[in-house]
Amino acid sequence: MRIRPAHLPLLALSVLSAAHAATFDVYTFTPPSGWTQTTTKGIVRVSRTAGGQYCLFDLYPATKGSGNVTQDFRSEWNTLVVTPYAPDDAPEEESGEPVNGWQTHLGGASFAYEGGTSLAVLATFSAAEQAASVLMLGNDEQCLEQFDTFLTTLRLKAPTAQTTAAPTPPKPAPAPATGSLNTAPLKNSYKFDTTTFDDGWVSVVQKDWVLARRGTTTVRLHYPSGPSYNPDSDAELRAAWNALVAPRYRDLQGYAQNFDTLNFERPYLAAGTATSLETGARVYVALFRQAESGWIEIVTPDRDTFLKDFKLDPAQFYGVDDALLRPLRNLRGLNRFAVAASDLTGTWSSNAGGYTQWVNAFTGLSAGATGFSSNETFEFTGNGTYRWSIAMASGVVGAQTFSGARSSGKHAMKGNWQISFSDIEGKPRVYNAYFEAGRGGQRILWMQSVGSYSAYVKVK
Repeated sequence: MRIRPAHLPLLALSVLSAAHAATFDVYTFTPPSGWTQTTTKGIVRVSRTAGGQYCLFDLYPATKGSGNVTQDFRSEWNTLVVTPYAPDDAPEEESGEPVNGWQTHLGGASFAYEGGTSLAVLATFSAAEQAASVLMLGNDEQCLEQFDTFLTTLRLKAPTAQTTAAPTPPKPAPAPATGSLNTAPLKNSYKFDTTTFDDGWVSVVQKDWVLARRGTTTVRLHYPSGPSYNPDSDAELRAAWNALVAPRYRDLQGYAQNFDTLNFERPYLAAGTATSLETGARVYVALFRQAESGWIEIVTPDRDTFLKDFKLDPAQFYGVDDALLRPLRNLRGLNRFAVAASDLTGTWSSNAGGYTQWVNAFTGLSAGATGFSSNETFEFTGNGTYRWSIAMASGVVGAQTFSGARSSGKHAMKGNWQISFSDIEGKPRVYNAYFEAGRGGQRILWMQSVGSYSAYVKVK
């Protein structure tokens, strides 16, 4: 990324239209045409959002500075960017010429946000022991160019004596506040995008998570974004919090994170009290993961409600009994949606395999290896018929035996949670079935005839 500060020396020289110019604190500026301007918690935000892309400029009031623009920039960068967003790298920095008595410094870096990459660029102005900053956040390629243009409309008042203004307010997040929680399901080609469970939970499919609600508790089951491993558990947990949780909250207090190395399947838990940018409410937020649960975000009105609902105290997490972890781990089951016959059309496949190396217990020499692999496929034609096949290989590696079976017939839904087949290995069978939602509207089909469920992905 290359930050272009070409316009910084011109800040005080630009000509503003009196009809469109706005003032705030030490700034006079012209918002881009058609953008939204709001003021929240003493911060002016100019923003636009469309089609999953966003670009916003936040103007922070002047506060006490050091008199050194580079030092002020780095202090502001740590407060406004590093703490909430954990950018990938240190910022690329540039200094501009003095403007109307203000020194100028600008820098930027990318950070992970909602499964994608966003860019943060901070322009800091320093004079007379005052510091003022304008922060750009966006995932739109045009955002940086628009920020350059916006800076040409910006003027700052001549510096005065040391300000006594309050310290810089805590950062806002990229997503603009909507005033209410988005509970609308993601539009997709599958028939069922909402599930009402018998115990009162209601789940809906959304772009980056499944949103589940019961009473005053809200849960987000974040979709996996790819394999990752960090041997530093504290760093891994903090990175997950910054990427998945922090962008939707501000004023985080009482944050603490824990993990338990005494448990074979290491559990992670971070929690704190913050203000939701969506609802404006003060809430208790926890982020949990264990084994294959994925990252689960739990939001309750306060800490007492979390303790009442889940009987688990985050402050006493080390060495926790697995029975206390089970209610949190089982929240993954809220990602479960019914199946319609029309959803099945196409080819669905499931693979399995394993490998064992044998060693002579007396000599330590290799005793060979055995392996197993299988592929099972269902092809649903769309007119009530299907073709099924399974192929397997097993035995000593290098001398494995192969076997398989296939059949075809008619299938039908029994309600929305079971599929009946007229012939699987020579006899009719009924499979329990449900969909698990994934990122971007994807679905995994889980089916169970005997034993455990198997996962099928759509390959055609």
